[in-house]
Amino acid sequence: MTDPVLASAASGQDGSPVGLPSPLDSIDDMRASAKWTIGALAAVGAALLGGAPLSAVGKLHGFGPAGAAFAGLVIGLAGIGWAIWHTADALMPIGTTLAAIDQPELAGLRAQIQAEPAAFFGPFGSSVQELQSKYVLWQTVAARAAVMLAGEPDESQKSKLAQGIADALANAAQAGARLRWLLELAHAWRVRDQLRRARLHTFGGAAVAALGAILFVVATTMSAPP
Repeated sequence: MTDPVLASAASGQDGSPVGLPSPLDSIDDMRASAKWTIGALAAVGAALLGGAPLSAVGKLHGFGPAGAAFAGLVIGLAGIGWAIWHTADALMPIGTTLAAIDQPELAGLRAQIQAEPAAFFGPFGSSVQELQSKYVLWQTVAARAAVMLAGEPDESQKSKLAQGIADALANAAQAGARLRWLLELAHAWRVRDQLRRARLHTFGGAAVAALGAILFVVATTMSAPP
């Protein structure tokens, strides 16, 4: 009725491959990195708005240099704000389903799964769909066997049915645990993708902020009294 070999397949107690932690464990570290980045950007913005403009006020003469210095500050702060805005996206909670594995942003994860499906699905097939169908199958087998057990008068058959139910439930538990592990992996991968995009925006925002700072410095150093 059932295959006890599947129930004893090599995997962790939670259904994940032996020795691998939950992918969700990495999310806190990734979001801590995003928080550190936001703090560093905020410090740069405070420095840009803090002492530098006040100390340079006396060096500005005329509307032209003052306008250029103002434009430099606006550009610099816009760059910092842009970087903080997009880095904060990595801190936003997101919802993930197994269907996310088929999305373009998880192409790297799909490539890894396709290269070594046994590492992700174990003995339960080679795709998410097969794994889900096996999970439903073992649950159905256990339910039907339970119905048969309730009306079975023969003790020897009861023993066989009980063992079959135990095997089916064990197999279903393993398949379900691997489904949860894949879901956690897809979720962590999406957070990783968010953080990578945030880094690109941070780099672009820093470049814009540097441009604004240069414009401000040039406006203050080249301004001459009338």
